Amino acid sequence: MPESTETPGQRPRGLRSDQFSGLMLVALALYVGWANREFPVGTLAEPGPGYLPLALALFLGAMGLLIALWGGSSRALASMKWPELTRAVVILAACAVATLALERVGYRLTIIALLIFLLGVVERRRPLPVALASLGFGFASFYVVADLLHVPLPRSPWGF
Repeated sequence: MPESTETPGQRPRGLRSDQFSGLMLVALALYVGWANREFPVGTLAEPGPGYLPLALALFLGAMGLLIALWGGSSRALASMKWPELTRAVVILAACAVATLALERVGYRLTIIALLIFLLGVVERRRPLPVALASLGFGFASFYVVADLLHVPLPRSPWGF
């Protein structure tokens, strides 16, 4: 654990890492609750489609609030180092591009390309295992979800 510049008995000002995490959970819970407003909640005897998401949002918000209130003993957020920030941003950007490409290119090609990028470029794995894993996962997951479970997944313009 890195050394702290805090002196004993003195607590520096600023948001702590646990408090920030708790507040992010509260923000996520508020978003889920807001997005859930379109679905009827129903009653306890006959719950509607919005019942469980609302219950989960309330639970998540309550846990986030508890974490934020009692998270004062963690490290200060400003003192934390972020050595993997660039890598995280690249992975997030790759997932965003895959999300945009999913309907246009189809599920299988999008997943194969995403896995080749993540395993081959980001993780720098050897080409043969990357190709086998990407192709295998792309086709196997499509088969399980689309063919066995009958959940429609986007196909490419070429029917692939």
